[in-house]
Amino acid sequence: MIHITWGTSEQIGWRSHMEDAHAVYQDAHRDFFAAEVYDGHGGRRAAEVASSMLTPHFMHAWASELEKPLAKRMRVCEILREAYLAVDAHLVEASEESGTTAAHFYVLGDEFLAANAGDTRVVIGTTDGVQVLTKDHRPGFPEEKDRIEGLGGQVISYGMPRVQGVLSVSRALGDAFLKPYVSGEPRIVEGYLGKENDYAVVACDGLWDVMSPEEVITVVRYTTDPVRAAQDLSQRALDQGSTDNITVIVLDLRRHAKGLKRAYMEIAGITDYGLNGKRGEIQGEDGVTETMREV
Repeated sequence: MIHITWGTSEQIGWRSHMEDAHAVYQDAHRDFFAAEVYDGHGGRRAAEVASSMLTPHFMHAWASELEKPLAKRMRVCEILREAYLAVDAHLVEASEESGTTAAHFYVLGDEFLAANAGDTRVVIGTTDGVQVLTKDHRPGFPEEKDRIEGLGGQVISYGMPRVQGVLSVSRALGDAFLKPYVSGEPRIVEGYLGKENDYAVVACDGLWDVMSPEEVITVVRYTTDPVRAAQDLSQRALDQGSTDNITVIVLDLRRHAKGLKRAYMEIAGITDYGLNGKRGEIQGEDGVTETMREV
């Protein structure tokens, strides 16, 4: 049984419109918990659609896979990847010009998945302090720039590097007018939680632009209550100069982690097909290694 409590906070900040969305899902029968944040741009529609569609798509597909013999089942990270791509395709087919970054933290018993596309992040508390489980996707990063230019697109700087001179993230769901340069491919980390994991935070860049992961986890640990912590973090972000929408989910993992068999969190693998369209990363015995996978 998963025992996780959480708190959320949404702040419009200094923006004229709220374009973020978030969702929390639980399924006690399958020992499943999900927390996710979507940071919309160009409107809120893409974020709203993704928040209502992506995890239900995953859960439906996962239930179908569980009916198959074990040897024929798709890995859960691949099911999550397909959910990202399905939402992205749906938004593109609808010619939705708004888009959204996304970040997910799934708990499946003692396992976890952390996924993202864009610059929305998942961080988790550890004995050493904090670990960032996601990786920002920005068009100025060499691997992202190579992918965009390899597809015939451009990275143009207007204040910061932007895809086609427009968007400052290189991966997102939607943005039909910027396809295929803006990719909906997620980066997915899978692993096992340990007794050391006390809190996790899923939040958009309205928080991370002004606060470091270390600062965020320190605030949460001092506050201890996830509801108050989420509210405190969003207010601190405003006070420290954030000008964006701010959405924060704080998860209290302490009760759940207490019953886990591992003392420390373990990363089992990293999957990312978004690098040049084919490249993925896997965890080898000596650390993270890379391999080529055909999509």
